[in-house]
Amino acid sequence: MASRRALRTGCARAVSAAVLAMLCAPASAQGLRTLHVVTLSMTADRTNVRLGGDFHLTIHARVREHVSALDELVVPEVGTMHLLGDERRVRRGPAGTDVDETLTLEPIDAGSFTLPGAFLDAIDGRTGKPTRFTANAVQVTVGPAAPAAGNRWLRRAALALLGLLVAAMGVTLALRIAGRGRGAAPVAVASVPLLASASAAPRSVVRDALAAYCTAPSSDTLATLRGAVLAAAGTAPGATTRDALAATSDEQLRATLRAAEAATFASEDARSTAKEQFVETARGWLK
Repeated sequence: MASRRALRTGCARAVSAAVLAMLCAPASAQGLRTLHVVTLSMTADRTNVRLGGDFHLTIHARVREHVSALDELVVPEVGTMHLLGDERRVRRGPAGTDVDETLTLEPIDAGSFTLPGAFLDAIDGRTGKPTRFTANAVQVTVGPAAPAAGNRWLRRAALALLGLLVAAMGVTLALRIAGRGRGAAPVAVASVPLLASASAAPRSVVRDALAAYCTAPSSDTLATLRGAVLAAAGTAPGATTRDALAATSDEQLRATLRAAEAATFASEDARSTAKEQFVETARGWLK
């Protein structure tokens, strides 16, 4: 009698374990595709961000199968961060399919944040079992907002102009006093020329960076050119395109800033065209 009772208890436990295993599986096996997942990773273009800035979180997946989409890919929870954009690109090649999803995120709280890895559920093509594939986590540190940078070139131009005006007034006053002392006729004072342009210096920096990129195109010279364009808007080092767009009302420069962003973060198949458009837009602003 006891042995029968033990047998029934063992069977009940086995059934319970089987049901529990089914409930804890990544998803219903009947609804999963069979995929050979080669790579699933997650990276951030910047891991140190200031409040008011943003960064790009890119999830990369590669499968051996040729698929038109990877709807199984689930992006991570981003907490209180604002999602400003979500772009997914699919590229098929001889080795399979690459999927890149780029999230543009804006932190609204300072501190250290760990973004959990994106994941996808599929039947593992190697083992034939339902499997959850998970990318690595990414840690981002958010610092306090940077002080308002203003337009450094305009401030310098204004200070230089003020200095010239003060000097001109001093010369005029000195000549008038000297003329009265000698009873001489008033002396005409030549007008002081104003500065040609408050943005002459940043334009020359952009022009030099553009020439260097056109001579030797590379990721380094492209980054230098993009940095020069950001600085031309009057932003401080480390600023984002969003900061630069907010700092300038020059529509041609704003178009150049958007072209710089596209050239930097465009997909591989569109990056060549985006770079050409960036160069043409920058040349248009420099004219």
